[in-house]
Amino acid sequence: MSRATVIAMLVAAEIAIVGMTIYAIGGASFASGMHQVQFSAAPIAPISAGARPQVVIDDASSRVLVGTSSDGLVHVRDLTEMRGAIFSNQPYPRLAVTRTLDGVRIERPHVERLSVEIFGFSVQRISVDVPQDARIEIARCSGADVDGIAGGVDVHSVDGHVTLSNLQGTVTARSDDGYIEAANLHSDRLAMTSMDGHLGLTDVAVDSLVGTTRDGRITAKGLNVAGDGTLQTADGPVRVSLAPNSNLTIDASTGDGTISVDGVSRDSNDSAQRTIRLGAGTGRMKLATDDGSIHILTNGAQ
Repeated sequence: MSRATVIAMLVAAEIAIVGMTIYAIGGASFASGMHQVQFSAAPIAPISAGARPQVVIDDASSRVLVGTSSDGLVHVRDLTEMRGAIFSNQPYPRLAVTRTLDGVRIERPHVERLSVEIFGFSVQRISVDVPQDARIEIARCSGADVDGIAGGVDVHSVDGHVTLSNLQGTVTARSDDGYIEAANLHSDRLAMTSMDGHLGLTDVAVDSLVGTTRDGRITAKGLNVAGDGTLQTADGPVRVSLAPNSNLTIDASTGDGTISVDGVSRDSNDSAQRTIRLGAGTGRMKLATDDGSIHILTNGAQ
């Protein structure tokens, strides 16, 4: 069978699938509304919103990339591209950027649309650069990377992983489906919640910490918690390397696994529970897993 024949068969199969889809959801009236989509985003002018703007981003379909600007302005770039054989019953909505009383709002209007790709190509991303002291709220996104923000961050990913780096202020991150990783954070409070994915912390120093996941491991390196902290997973191991001279009382428990401190374990049963005191023990840390072992390393050991 020749290459041309194989390609022709694949095209025919795609067309048949599209036809069946159209018939199933509306027949001829729907088919008459289907059109080819070629989307190229328009440029967006920089916005002056002050040194500490509140920047709200809401686009459930796009990955959001947030960094700092060098000129004190808010720069928004819609990096979304769609080309090739892509058909839809609605045009792809344009990104709306508006100046608000306290900052900037960036959102893509939600429309009920069905699209079918036949050898098409699409990338859905937004890049936003803001003043360093901005406060970032990502109400919905399809994953996010946030770097260098000092005014605080609140992220909700409906589908995709979240990475947080070089942040200050209160930081909250949630992912409905994807892992969350935080590096070089100095914050009064850090909260990380994943419904399906691992949690990773590297060189994080906080007063208050909450990290929970329903399914995934938890790893922390160079962790410094001054007040209260919780790291908990329903399914996976927990490995925590604490910063030198930590002052913590650690309550560790596992439903199926062992607990080791600096490589030493005293457990002989399938489940274990221990309390470990480090330094003055003024802070309180809870480490828990329903299924997995817990490894605790002290005094900066990796």
